[in-house]
Formats: sequence, C-alpha cells, structure tokens
Amino acid sequence: MASSSGSSTIRKASKRAFHKQCKDVGARLKPEFFRKLGFPDCEVDKYLTNNEVDMFQFWKDIGVDKNDPEIFQLVRDEVYCNKQNVKVDELLASNKARKEINKTRQMAWLIYGFCQFYHNETEWTNIVHKFDVKDFQISEIKNNYKENFAERQYRMMMMWLKANKLETIEKIIAELKKLHLEIPETFASTSEAGSSTTRTDPFPSVDGSPDMKRRKTETEDSDSDSSVDSVEGNKVNELVDTTAEKLHQHLKTVVEGKCGREYGRAVEPVDLVLLKYTGQKDNDPEKQREKMARVVDEGNKLKGDITVENMFERAKIEAGDIEKDKTSVGVVGAVGVGKSTLTKVIVQKILDKKILSNASLVFYITVGTIDLERETDLFELLFSSLIAKGSLSIQEAEKEELINFILQDPNTVVIIDGLDEAKTENLHSYPDVLPLKSAKPMALLYNILNGKLLENAYKLVTSRITQFIDASPEYRPNFILEILGLAPNEQRKLARCVCGEQFDRVWKILQDNPALLECCVVPVNMLMALNFLLGGGGTSGNMTVTGVYIAMLNRYIRSKHCSFEKGMNVVKKLCDLAFDGWQKNKSLFSDEDLEQFKIPLATQQAFVNAVVDSEDGLAIQILQQDKVSYFVHRSWQELLVALRLVLFMSLNEFKSFLENAFESADLENVVKFCFGICKDSVFKKARRLSPAAQVGEIEEKKKFLGSIAESKAKKLSASVIKSDEEHFMQQWFHLFACLNELGSDDISLPVTKLLPTVANMRGSVFSSDITNMASLYKLNNTTLNLKDVRLSFVGNALQSFGKFVKEHRVKVSMITRYCQHCPDEQLQFAGSFLPHVERFRIYPFGSLRDSTDRSRKNVLTLARSIKDGLLQIDHPHQIKSLELGHIPLGDEGVSILSSGVGKVAELDMEGIGMTSVGAVKLGEHLEMEAILDISGNEVGDIGACAITKSIHKLKRLVMRDCGITCKGMPGITQNILNSQTKIPCLGLSENKFGDDGAQELGKCLHLMEKLILCDCDITSTGANALAGGLSKLQTPIHKLDLGDNPIGDLGVAAMSKCLSNVKSLGLGGGRYVDRGCGITSDVVSHIASGLLSLQEPMDSLYLSYSKFGDDGTKKLSKCLHQVKRLDLRGCGITCTGVATLAGGLSTLQTPMDELDLGGNPIGDLGAAAMSKCLSNVKSLGLGGGQSNSLTDTFEYPFGCEITLDGISHIASGLLSLQEPMNSLDLSDNKFGDDGLKKLSKCLHQMKRLNLLRCGIKSTGVAALAGGLSTLQTPMDKLDLGNNPIGDLGAAAMSKCLSNVKSLGLGGGRYADRGCGITSDGVSHITSGLLSLQEPMQYLNLTSNNFGDDGAKKLSKCLHQAKRLNLHKCGITPTGVKALVDGLSTLQTPMEKLRLDWKLKSCIDADDLKILESKVKKLDWW
Repeated sequence: MASSSGSSTIRKASKRAFHKQCKDVGARLKPEFFRKLGFPDCEVDKYLTNNEVDMFQFWKDIGVDKNDPEIFQLVRDEVYCNKQNVKVDELLASNKARKEINKTRQMAWLIYGFCQFYHNETEWTNIVHKFDVKDFQISEIKNNYKENFAERQYRMMMMWLKANKLETIEKIIAELKKLHLEIPETFASTSEAGSSTTRTDPFPSVDGSPDMKRRKTETEDSDSDSSVDSVEGNKVNELVDTTAEKLHQHLKTVVEGKCGREYGRAVEPVDLVLLKYTGQKDNDPEKQREKMARVVDEGNKLKGDITVENMFERAKIEAGDIEKDKTSVGVVGAVGVGKSTLTKVIVQKILDKKILSNASLVFYITVGTIDLERETDLFELLFSSLIAKGSLSIQEAEKEELINFILQDPNTVVIIDGLDEAKTENLHSYPDVLPLKSAKPMALLYNILNGKLLENAYKLVTSRITQFIDASPEYRPNFILEILGLAPNEQRKLARCVCGEQFDRVWKILQDNPALLECCVVPVNMLMALNFLLGGGGTSGNMTVTGVYIAMLNRYIRSKHCSFEKGMNVVKKLCDLAFDGWQKNKSLFSDEDLEQFKIPLATQQAFVNAVVDSEDGLAIQILQQDKVSYFVHRSWQELLVALRLVLFMSLNEFKSFLENAFESADLENVVKFCFGICKDSVFKKARRLSPAAQVGEIEEKKKFLGSIAESKAKKLSASVIKSDEEHFMQQWFHLFACLNELGSDDISLPVTKLLPTVANMRGSVFSSDITNMASLYKLNNTTLNLKDVRLSFVGNALQSFGKFVKEHRVKVSMITRYCQHCPDEQLQFAGSFLPHVERFRIYPFGSLRDSTDRSRKNVLTLARSIKDGLLQIDHPHQIKSLELGHIPLGDEGVSILSSGVGKVAELDMEGIGMTSVGAVKLGEHLEMEAILDISGNEVGDIGACAITKSIHKLKRLVMRDCGITCKGMPGITQNILNSQTKIPCLGLSENKFGDDGAQELGKCLHLMEKLILCDCDITSTGANALAGGLSKLQTPIHKLDLGDNPIGDLGVAAMSKCLSNVKSLGLGGGRYVDRGCGITSDVVSHIASGLLSLQEPMDSLYLSYSKFGDDGTKKLSKCLHQVKRLDLRGCGITCTGVATLAGGLSTLQTPMDELDLGGNPIGDLGAAAMSKCLSNVKSLGLGGGQSNSLTDTFEYPFGCEITLDGISHIASGLLSLQEPMNSLDLSDNKFGDDGLKKLSKCLHQMKRLNLLRCGIKSTGVAALAGGLSTLQTPMDKLDLGNNPIGDLGAAAMSKCLSNVKSLGLGGGRYADRGCGITSDGVSHITSGLLSLQEPMQYLNLTSNNFGDDGAKKLSKCLHQAKRLNLHKCGITPTGVKALVDGLSTLQTPMEKLRLDWKLKSCIDADDLKILESKVKKLDWW
C-alpha cells in the first residue's frame, strides 16, 4: 500500500512538473508561433490565457506524449536560444515531430490554405452556398465576427466539415474536388482513395502559408507589374554585383599593398595575444575562463574559445536582447599593437570566403584618412576610396537604389579602423542622420555603430582601449576583443625574420636593454627597435622607446634620403603640422595644409617616399601621400606633438597644454613621449633635430612634469577606490611608465612617497608594467602588501613579477594565475614568488590544457617551478592553500611536486590525472594538520591505501570518485586503525566499494568524527556493518552521511539501533541524485524506536526524498522530541501523515529548531493540522522542496498544495502563539490574495516569511501592507518575489517599509518574472524609502523591468538601503550613471549592490570609481 501511494505521488508530481514546464515556455511564446503552424486566430485563442500561450493544452491537443518531451524540448530550446524566434521549419523537420503533429495539424494547414486562396468575400459567399451552409448560420457568423473576415471563413469552413463528417484530409480533398473548387498545391496530389500527401513536408518554408497554384482569374496587369518588378530587381542585382567586384579589387590593394611597408615586412606570420575585453575582469573564475582567447596571425586563427571564424557568432550570443550588438565586434589595444593588421587579415578571410561567406559588399573605412570637418553622406563615406580613384561612376537613381539595398542587406560588412583618431567621447552629442543627407562623418559613423544606419550589417570597429571605453557606451559593441601584443617567442621569431644574419647581435643588445625589450611586446615598438639596432644604434644599456624614436628620426634626417639642412628644417614644420591636426582633431592633410606650414613638395618627398635602404639600414615612413597626406601611424603624430611641446613651446604654453594631461585618454602617449624626451640622454639628441629648438626652459619643464606626476599620485593614493579594479591599476602603471621614460630619481622620489603599501591587482599585466613599478618601489624602498592578485601574465610579465616579489620582499595574501597568455618558457618562473604568498591558485589554459606533447612539457615545467618555490620555504604550512585542480599533472607532475607539499596547509589536486603511482609518492610527503582533496583522480585501491598511511596527519581527506573498490578498503581501514588518533573528516563518496567496504569502515568508526559515504552502493549488509561499529562507540560520531545508498529497510533498521552514537545522520537524497536510501514506512518504525531510546536528542536527521509516506510519518510523530532538525522534503506525505505529525509536535516540551515538509502534497487539511502546533516548531517549511527527482530540465520547486482554506487555519494557529516563529516558508502554494489577507492579520507572529510564487496580486498586498503597518517590531524578512503585484502592490508596500528589514519584490532563485513593477511603482517605493528613519537591511527588485527611469528614481534614496539588488531590471549605462550620481552623495558606503554583469564593460571609468568607493561589495551578476 505504501509503495503504491508513493508511486501515485510521483506520477502526480511528474504531471505537475510537465505542466510547470509548459507554462514556463508558454509565457515566452508569442501567438505568432501558432500562426506559423497554420492556426487561424480563432484557434490561437484557444491556447491563450492572460495573453500567455497554454503550452500544456497545446501539446495535449496534438497528441504529444508527456513522458517523451522531445518536441517540447526542441521548442523550449528554440525559445530560450532564439528569443521567441521559433524556427518552425526546423521543428517540423524531425521525424518525431512529423509523427506527433498528426492529421489534425495537416487539416489545419489545408483549411488555412484553402481560405487564403479564396480571399475575396463575394467569391467566398458563393463557396459557402456550395457548402450548403444555411443563410441564418451565415448571418449569425457575420454578426459575431464583423471585423474579421478570416475568422468568418474559418467558422463557416468548420461548420461544413462538421455537418458532412469530413474528419480526414482525404475526405476533405475529395469533397472539394466534387464541388470543383481549387485545392492548395501542397495537397493537390493527394489521391481520392485516401492516400497520404505525396509531399513529405506539407509545411511552408518562407511565408507561413502553403504554396498555391496561380489563380486563372489573375489579370494581365498584375502579370505585367510582376514582370516590371522582376526586371528592376535584376538591374539592382547587377548593380550590386558590379559594385561588389570593384570593392573586392580595392580591398585586395588594401590588404596586400601597404601592410607594414613603413617598417619593412616580415615574411613569416607571428602570434598576437588576444582576450575578450570586459573593462574589468570577472571575479568568478568560471566566467573568466570562458572569456580568454588567443589570436594567432598564422592564418590569423584565434585559438581557444574564440576564432576569427566564429567571432560574429560569439557576438550574437553575448548580445542577448540588444539587436545592434548581435552583428558588432570591437577590437581594442594599445598604440601599434596590431589592430589594423588584424582587420586586414579579417578582410582577406572575407574575400577568400573563409568567414562571412555570404558577404555581399565589404567596406573598409580608415578614420585617419577621413576629413572629419567636411560634410558627406553615407554613400560617399562608404565608397570614398572608389570615388577618389574615379573607379565608381554611378547615376543618382542608381545611387539611391544601391544605398537602399545596403541599408536592408544583412550580408553587408563594414570595418571601421582607428575610431580613436576621432574624439569619440563626444559621440553621444551627434543627432540621427538620413543616409542620403549630408552630415559630419563622425555623425554617420555614430549612426552606423548604434544601429540607426546599416542596422543589419556586420560591423567591426577598432580603437585604443581608453578612448573606446571612455566614449559613450551607446555605440560600443558588447563583444570587445583586446590585442595584447607579441608573445616572447614571437618577438624572437619576428627579430630573426627582420634581422637575418644580424639576429644574434641585435638580440643580445635587446637583452642588455631590458626596459626596451619589455616594450617590444608592441609590434610597432619591436619593428622600430629592430631597425634602429640594425643601423648600428643601441650601445647604452638604458634605452627607452622614446629614445629609439628620436634616434631613428635623427639618423634619418641625416641620411642620404634628405639633406641635413632640409631634414632639420622640416622637423619643426612637421611638429607644427602634427600639433595643428591634433588640436583640430584632424588626421588628414591636403596640399593646402602642407603649404600652410611651408612644407614644400621637394621637402616632403624625403618623408613621403622613404623606403628600406640597404646602406643606411633604415625603413621608416612618417608621412604617407596620395591625393592627401596623413601620418602612417598615430604614434608618429604623437611623438611630433610631444616634440613641439618640449622643444618649441614656451613654458607657459607647455604648462597650459599638459596641466590635466594625466586625466585625458587622448594624451596618454603624448604625455609619455614628453617624459621620454626630457630624459637627459634623449634630450641631447632631440635638440639636434632643429636649430629652432628652445632649450633654455627644459629644467623647468621637467620639474613641471614631476609636479603633475606627483599630483596624479596624490589623487590616486587619496582615492578610496579599491585598487583591485584593472582600470585603477592601469592609471598607476601609466604613471610608472612615464617616470621610467624620464629616468630622473629626483623627480620620481616625491611620487614614491605616495605609492600604495596595500593593494589588490587584477587584469592583464605586461612585463614593462611590473618593471616600471619595481623601479619606483625600489627607489624609496617601499614595502608592498598585495592582498588579492588575480592576474593574466602577458609576455615576460611572469618572470618580472616573480623577480619583483622576491627582490622587494612583497607580501602576497592570495594570487590567482591564468596561464592562457603565458609563454611556454615563462612557466619556469611560476613558483619563484611562492615563499612570499599565502594562497596560490592556478587555472589551466591554453598549453596547460590540451593533450599534446607541448602541453605535457609545459605542465612538468610548471610542476618543477612550483616545487622549487615550495622548497625555498622554511616553515611547514607557510602556504595556507595551493589549488592545482584540473591541471593535468599526472603521476610525473605529482612526483615532482610531492617533495614540496609539506609546506602547504591545504592542497587541492582534484582531477589532475593522478593514478596510484602518483598517490604513493604524494603520500610519502604529507605533513601534519594538512587538508587534502584528490577527488576525481583514478588512484584506485593502491593509491588510496598509500594516501591513508598518512591520514593521521590530515585534518580533512577527500577522495570522492577515486576508483576505490572493496579490495582497497581493508588497507584503508588498517591505516586508520594504525593512526590511533581521531580522524576529523574523511570523504569517500561516489566510490563503489559497496558492502564489503562498509564492513571494513565499521571497524574504525571509533576513530572517525565525520564520515561522508554518499552514493557508494552500500546496501543493508553494509549498513549493518556500520551500525555494528557505531554501537561500540564510547563517544558519538559528529556526522555520518549515507545519502543515496540503497540500504533499504533492513539497513535503516540496523542504523536505527545506534542513533545514540551519531549526532547528525543523513539517510536522504543527495544534492544531485534524488533516490534517497529507499526508506519505506515499515522501516520508519525502527527509526522511531531508535529515536525513542535516546537520552539526548539528535542534532539533525535527513530523510528527504524517501517513500515512506503517511504511514512512516505517523511512526516518526511519536519521537519528534528526540531530534532538533528534521528534513522530510519530498517524502510523499499527505494530510493524513501531517495530522499525526502535528499530534506529536503538540506534545513537545521544547520546540523543534526546524521541520521541513516542503514538496509534500499535504493540502489544506495538512495545513490545518500543522496550524495547531506552530508553537512547537521554531522554523517550519511548507513551501517548495528542492526537487530534481522528476526531470533534468525541471526548474521550479513544488509547494504543499495549500489553498485559502489551509491558510485560514495557519493564520489562526499563528494568532495563538505566545512568541513569534523564527521562519515560515509558504512558497509555491497558490492561495492568492484571499490567503494573504488572512496572513496579514498575524504578521507579528513571524520573523521571516517566504511567499514566493503564491499567486499574490495588488489586492492581497494592500491587505498585507495594512498588517505590516500595525507591527510594533519590524519583520526580519519578507519575500514576495515572483508574484504579479504590479505597481499598485508596490505602492501599497511602500507605505510600510519601516516595518520590514529585508524585502523581496524581485524574481525568485529560479525564475525571471519579478513582480511586474515598472517605473511608476518605483516612484512609490522611493517615496517610502525616503520616509524611513533607519535604512532597510535589504531590498530585492530583481527582474522588474523598470529600466533607467526607475533607476533614476532609486538614485535619490540609496542611503536608505544597505543592500540593493537591481539585477535584470532593464537598466542601461544611462541608469547606472544616475545611480552613480546618487551614490556619490552617500556619507556611508552601501554594503552591497548587484547589477547586470554586462553593464560592467559599458560604464565610464570615473563612474566605476565612484561605484567602487561607495559600495563595499559591488556584485556583477
């Protein structure tokens, strides 16, 4: 009987689960889904309830088996992945779907197609008469459906089918043929004998209606119109094809003609390091792992999660609901890092059809070559290169046709290179523009990037990081990739390629100049340095990048390419030209511009036509000239601007220009060049560039640079911004770089006194960043304490960081390393800083992750490095934790590491590929009081025995899923017995050693404090053995967990005899597997007997997801006084069982701490029974139990099926209490407003109340608010999440916010619906918050789509909520800006604020500083 009851409960639960799933998906489906399937409006209405599609009824009608939800899952995936864009064709393509969507659906298609065919009302009336539909019936239908002809058609058609009993497609077709009526072509070939349609797919592929024969009554005019349209369409297609070919030819020259010409060309490809840029790196390692990638210029394939081939697909995924971001990709990086080169490689791949193979027109726009002051239209902007060459001749009408095609075409590609060369921070001020109306070029680019022009086109835009991120977020793509530069091995590869036979000499000079070598991670710097050194430069050991630029320029103007006099004269003029262009935001110069600064053509040629000269070894180009001139790389313009500032400006002008230079992203490189030029050795060469150089005020200028550096340092050190954000650290790194370029200890010393002594570091770091920082800390001998370091080391940065930590005795509390950008040879330095680190965690990426020989070599290198670092440590357990989980160390790696593990207090080696060989070696080196986790390694019996030989040394040993069998358990047991000491915790879950293993463990339970044995295939025999061991104990074991073992009745009976010897016993379902321990009602009597025999109550007893039902509950009810916490979730208990349980509670002298009945269908009668004994339980769960027992796709927990009647009883019980309950959970019970009205009268009797998903609306909340307003003491917590209370409910709650400390008005843990609160509702909440005398502890508004307007209103009362959740509220960067403004006024920082993680990369850097300073814990979710 009990078994049958349990089975029935599960069947009912399955039905509820399926209904829940259907309702969930239905809420996200539009009615158009049904119309795509051919349902007329009237039939769609059958499945609409409150404007939501009733999927449950739909699947029921079409005959889908609820126990085999293949079609359901397909639709569900489509809905979630495509955001309501259900691919009906794909759905109907599966054989399973075709089988399930049966004749009824095909009939619907036939009826729909027939009605569409005869769409003329007069003609339809004649057809209806043929159907023999009576006049009064026609009149009635017309009166009922006056406005909808399609509805009238459908009603009349169905009336005819019903009257004539036409129940199959074959019968309908036969009858239509008898009446000489047209049949949809899809079904026309169906035979009268009742055969099925000859077409295997009767469903449409394009427009949602069946193919129809052309009607004979169509007029010749319509044929003529169609022919004209066809001809015009062909002309447009020809025009597009011709234009595409011209663009193709032009792009070939872009890709092949000028790549790298200014520095010579490397004949072999080199690697660039790339990652997904988020502005701030995620704290969550799993999210961070997904966002890292590596770009390789060898075929330019992006290794890792992102490739050139799928970057636009990734952009679509990351865009979410933002349409403009679905086809947009951003590429950012430092000056000269290779952004333009990458775009050209992408163009080449497009031309070769390797990516975006359907691309029609590809436009490549270089911002630096555009006259930003001259107005133009979209056509001229896109085709400027062809127009300039005179290769595009087009009529005005053709121009309009072509631009209209481009605006609509989803296969157009637009690449915008160098957006940073315009003032992007002002982009938000540009208005909308029309495509064929003239406007400023940046206004057109802005409208392209924000999707108002070329909405459907693929877009790729490049920029420097700071300019891109500081600009208005409205135009930035969500998916941004950052190029980090050259890996060290690629630097050597490039140097060998460029230098040829002189490689050894040049490379040695670079190695002797580490500051210069570290800057060579940037390709432009690398090529410049190589060419400089090839020409014989580089004898000093302290060269800087600025020094190389100046030396190259000096040598060049003295070469045979230009006479000495001409060269000296033109430098000043080039500086003036560059500075004028900078001030005017102008990068394109006409002949008139050159003449303005008296740069004659003869003088230009030396710079315009510079080529590689074998004699001079030079290969630079400063200006590039076609019909206009521009600087071939922005770094040249920035250098010349800096030269003008230092050499040719007065001191006052110099100060005026650079006063706020450190606050301007545009001036970042100019400032660094200024510092570099002022270095004594560099200035001596710089002053030789022109006789007009003003050298008298150089010392004053250097002092001024020192003063603005000191001011910046003061601002950074005084800021309360947490330095764990990458942007904050980048500001320090920029300051360090400038001072390093200057190389003056006297000027740097004041800054060193302001350096932070405590900091966090996150993000990607270069070797030069670390070296520059180290030099400053060394100068003042400042000690640095790094609390939390989460870095991705680029280039030689790992080596530099290790050296810095070691030499400066830096203390590191926690370091997390990402290895995806760390070159192979750098792994040898991974452990160099371990003696100074408390906690070290490393994640496997790239070459540490795959199964290649290279990976194996790198893993072993890493292991040796960590071992060497550990052996340098003097004291055991100096490192508190070392996490190496999932790095494929294998046995060899473990053997290498093992000699150093004694210095680690907690060692995580989960899933590292270790077998028994490695385990034996590891076991020999374990030290006292250590914690070890080797879960997920197939160490087997031998390995487990080897490890447990040292178990007496360990505080905790976890060997989950290690392949341990019954053969190994005797050895493990013997090792435990030999230890002769208490074992604090041993975890052996998911090892299938079964009963034999359990019998062995039973011998040593007297030495165990906690033993975790979940899912070990232990049956009653094993449980008997464990029970025997427990019965012999003198002192109770703290915890024994046997969850998910089929010990059955006999096993539980055995365990029940020794409950006095275990404080906490787990006999329920585990977290992931819900089968429990097979406890039935018969055996519960044994548990009850055991409990009754106890002298002291147990701490906890877990019996969740067992099947003992009411009978078992009756037996437990007699011994409730013997357990403090009892978990009975999902045990099939009904009202009958609860009645006896309540009887037991009523007899208690001391209340239970907690009783959880969640997920049991106790109903109103059960609630009534529990209401009589509420005084005897402090915390009661009658809500949704955590349930995975039904399907993997199940999302929502079930309640206890309590309705209004049940709540009435509970309310009565609460009113009778002398002291309030700690907690009452009523979630997922649909008692609605009426039930809440009952509860509102007894709120003073509960400290915490959970009402998630209870069907509550505004009426009920009004009553609730009334109850709250009467409270003398505020409630600790009230959760109304996922109830459609709307703005009226929010208004009601706003009046009583002083009476609840924590309030939930958002989405629950598993749902995204929120409470339907809009901006109007937030207005009321804001008013309520402002009226508070003390701030609320927590306010949850997640998943309410009130957007920026709501955020602006909340910004005025942020001081009244200590913690605030605004996740999934439709807030954009505009709303965040409002929140920032509100936060900036706070006297005391908020404790916590949660926002959407996608907003993180869109927020202005200054705003992010305020967020970090005014929120203790900023949670990006």
